[in-house]
Amino acid sequence: MLETSPTVTFKSHFSTGDPIAYGEVLVYAPKNDEIEFQNGRTDQNGVFSFLPDSAGIWKVEVDGGLGHKLFFNVDVAESDDNTLAGKTGENYLQAGNTIKALLGISLIFNLCLAAFCLRKSKNESKTEN
Repeated sequence: MLETSPTVTFKSHFSTGDPIAYGEVLVYAPKNDEIEFQNGRTDQNGVFSFLPDSAGIWKVEVDGGLGHKLFFNVDVAESDDNTLAGKTGENYLQAGNTIKALLGISLIFNLCLAAFCLRKSKNESKTEN
């Protein structure tokens, strides 16, 4: 017998407003935060749903790739008629400052490397002539 209980649905976006399409999702139950209760992927619009089986604080992790991770809690409460009720909302994934700094340093390094290689190839072509 399947008991009816409302699902928890959320929609995740990057800070640009683009959906986290096919992002990896891990859902942890209130009593066990080491082994996921459910895992899966968001759809192309960044939407994911799960069906909690108990009241409490559920932990959700959404991995948008390239170091973009979103962590949030969903408070599932038991109502007067013994059904579960969770909140539905939108979550925005933002890159951390560390990731932004590393990307900036990487960009500068790659530009310097490209300039060095270009200069070296010009010097080698002058030597050959």
